[in-house]
Amino acid sequence: MLAINKLMEQQIRKYESFNDLPADCKKLFDSGEKDSFDLSRDWFLLLETTVIRQTKEICIFTLEIEGVTQGIWPTLLQKKGKLSLRQISSFTCFYSSLYQPLISSSLTVDKLADCLRWILSDTRTDVLRFDIMDPSQSSFNLHEQALKKIGFKTDRFFCWGNWYLPVNNQPFSVYLQNLSSRVRNTLERRKKKFLAGGHGKLEILTTHDKLPIAIQAWEKIYNASWKIPEPYPEFMPSLISLCAAKGWLRLGIAYYDEEPIAAQLWIVNQGRAAIYKLAYDEKFAHLSPGTILTAHLMQHAIDVDKVHEVDYLTGDDAYKKDWMSHRRERLGLVAYNLRSFWGLIGISKHIAGKIRKKILKSLK
Repeated sequence: MLAINKLMEQQIRKYESFNDLPADCKKLFDSGEKDSFDLSRDWFLLLETTVIRQTKEICIFTLEIEGVTQGIWPTLLQKKGKLSLRQISSFTCFYSSLYQPLISSSLTVDKLADCLRWILSDTRTDVLRFDIMDPSQSSFNLHEQALKKIGFKTDRFFCWGNWYLPVNNQPFSVYLQNLSSRVRNTLERRKKKFLAGGHGKLEILTTHDKLPIAIQAWEKIYNASWKIPEPYPEFMPSLISLCAAKGWLRLGIAYYDEEPIAAQLWIVNQGRAAIYKLAYDEKFAHLSPGTILTAHLMQHAIDVDKVHEVDYLTGDDAYKKDWMSHRRERLGLVAYNLRSFWGLIGISKHIAGKIRKKILKSLK
């Protein structure tokens, strides 16, 4: 055990910023980016600079074997004093839609267990909590098995439903015909009214051209919408600029009498269109600009970008069923250190909470 710990000490590195990571981390980040935009280094760095560094302690662990990075764990440390619970959490916030540690496909459960044992021992962790993971990914099961192997008590928990559309090479015209007659009729009627007399106009920005004007339009619409103000106002303009630089940007804007009234940010990466954020000016709700803009962007994603999937990302909002055909779940993974006082307290509260939910569910 002493030899393993000594070896891990030589192989595991800790960093406080994504800017500090070695160049050979690029391979794992590129692999993550193929799965989702929010597993890319650029995404993590964006969160670090605009959101997380202001409120959390960042700790990025890497595993290097023979000079090659085999694993990257972007995490946040939570410490409530020397005598309180110590928790490692996923590098996520309310802007995130997916998370997973980035590990080499050659990393075995035993090697991962040795790595996690060293990380959790070095940080004296009582609880590990990774949110919004895809349970179908091998990384999820590997971490679950490795945590059990080192004696932590693990459990899965529900984060949210995720509605999506496998395009299956169908053109937009076929997709449209497969929508419910209610949605098709509403769309046809509202779009005709919106465009009548040249009052309405739809635009999709994909490059830096007119980006400052587009960002101003986005902020104007968002501030006039039903949504609460952005707690981190630098995040969305920075994300829009990043998407333009990466070729991901699909920023749809609806204008009425030259006034921007609705906007949607879609992120297209690796043949997948993610519907990231949307807003509309409430005083124009009678025109249904959001519905019209969704269809316009959907047509562009399917017929122009030729995506294989459209993803509504987070939540079981009822309207998402109108546009998507499939649902999957994002789960979290929590693990408690049974050798620590706060780990035992944590697992006790966790079990009590699950029992309480079952009782309330049965009573309903």
